[in-house]
Amino acid sequence: MSFALSCLVGLTVLIGGITAAVPVVLHEREPQQRNRGALPLDAERLRLVQAPGDRWFLNGEPISRSALAERLQRTAMVRELRYLPSAALPMGTVTSSLAWLRQLGDHTVMLELLPPAR
Repeated sequence: MSFALSCLVGLTVLIGGITAAVPVVLHEREPQQRNRGALPLDAERLRLVQAPGDRWFLNGEPISRSALAERLQRTAMVRELRYLPSAALPMGTVTSSLAWLRQLGDHTVMLELLPPAR
């Protein structure tokens, strides 16, 4: 086999392999939700909503940012905190608020987003 023929065969195999790999690489995967360990039965579950103007609502009741920080730092009980930002908030505000909530204690903070309006 001549050098030119072996290069042509190698190039053909390489292009065939790349062509076969393209669908696998471009395949869109659905997001997977991570399995969390079960929380104890006495764990506190909180729902937190942030509205524009630095307004916060904890389980439906208005709460100031400082009172919220005190409450989240006060007890060592295992907590699950579900954070729902208003759709009117800019992404930068949501990101900084989420980081702030995660710094406040040793609890799980889950970001909940509403589905887009149809």
